[in-house]
Amino acid sequence: MSHPSGPSNRALVRRRRAAALLLLAVAVAAVGWGLTSSSVTPSGSRVASSAASSPSTSVSTATTTTQAADPVTNLQAITPLVPGTTHVITEAAPSAVSKRQVALTFDDGFCPSCVKKIVDVLVQTGAHATFFPNGRYSASWEPQAARIKEMVANGQLTLGNHTFSHNTSTTIGPDAFGQDLQRNEDWIEKTFSLTGRPWFRPPYGDYNSGTLDKAGQLGYTKVVMWSGTVADSSLRTPKYILNAIKYWAKPGRIILMHGNYPPTAQVLPQILTMLKRMNLTPVTMSELSQGGTRSSSPSTGY
Repeated sequence: MSHPSGPSNRALVRRRRAAALLLLAVAVAAVGWGLTSSSVTPSGSRVASSAASSPSTSVSTATTTTQAADPVTNLQAITPLVPGTTHVITEAAPSAVSKRQVALTFDDGFCPSCVKKIVDVLVQTGAHATFFPNGRYSASWEPQAARIKEMVANGQLTLGNHTFSHNTSTTIGPDAFGQDLQRNEDWIEKTFSLTGRPWFRPPYGDYNSGTLDKAGQLGYTKVVMWSGTVADSSLRTPKYILNAIKYWAKPGRIILMHGNYPPTAQVLPQILTMLKRMNLTPVTMSELSQGGTRSSSPSTGY
């Protein structure tokens, strides 16, 4: 094959080279634009890729997902532990009795459906109460954590500590008791984003000076006993529970109940109706204590 020669041929070569260079420049520019301005997702849709070229910028044409705002806005930050002197509480002071308030308190909670039903009733009715859960029954309490947090934030519920394992404090000794109490506090903080301090109820209502000293060191200065009970740590009939409420519910009383067996949860709406007919208002321990509290020998029956 012969090569072109002469001026005309050299001009033709130059024009062809210029055209080729122009086409090459256009192709390079097109490829560069495609890399810097967009990329193609596996589904074929284009998204801006400026984020890939700038680590400090994140851009996407995808629809932004708006996360639901946390409805609990009134919870206080968990305050640091402040040791103090314990006070054993069994009922409201006489000066507060005129308010005709009664505190319904629920311990333990080894029945998940019972705990759910109790929370359901409180949410539906707006009635006030106090919970003393054990972390060993987390399967009952953790599914209700969001609603419990909201009730605490709204002032409808007081949450206290009943130890993690529900052991008898005077049997295991102050040190083991203190570890179990703190373990439950850790669980409460993790589960509900709040503290159980200063409210503590000893398992089986059993305590001594060593228990009280250790509780005070851990910031649990209000040791809550009771002045009435439905004795439902064992299975009771609905009639038994309602009769016990009728007998024990008086102004200023603290009523011991449990989230352990279905009858208690089932008759809770009837209990609230009964209290209303007796002109008694269910309140939290926080509310009951505002008028002052006093200590006396607790009623028997756990």
